[in-house]
Amino acid sequence: MNESLTKPIVEPRYLSWFVHPSAVPPVPLGYIRDNRGGALVIGGKTGSHYTGHGESWWAKLSEIAALGYIPVELASRQRLIGPDWSPPTLDEKDSHLVSRIQAGEI
Repeated sequence: MNESLTKPIVEPRYLSWFVHPSAVPPVPLGYIRDNRGGALVIGGKTGSHYTGHGESWWAKLSEIAALGYIPVELASRQRLIGPDWSPPTLDEKDSHLVSRIQAGEI
């Protein structure tokens, strides 16, 4: 079996980055799953927000894909971002939430 098919699409508690390729420069969006079935979205075109009202991490990830965001690894291979691209610095609130998710508190 293809190894990529046996791994989760987005690992829980891992901060993944996506970009929207139609913007110049590409608009970054961070995404991190929590332990309760939700996710935190950082930045992007809609700004930082947490899933709510029964919305799952999968629904939020599907929305991100439907909006046209692609993983930075793919954007790099397609040369939409340079090899020296790095994610933006998190503000204090986002940094605090990411730390809590990564620690397994949320």
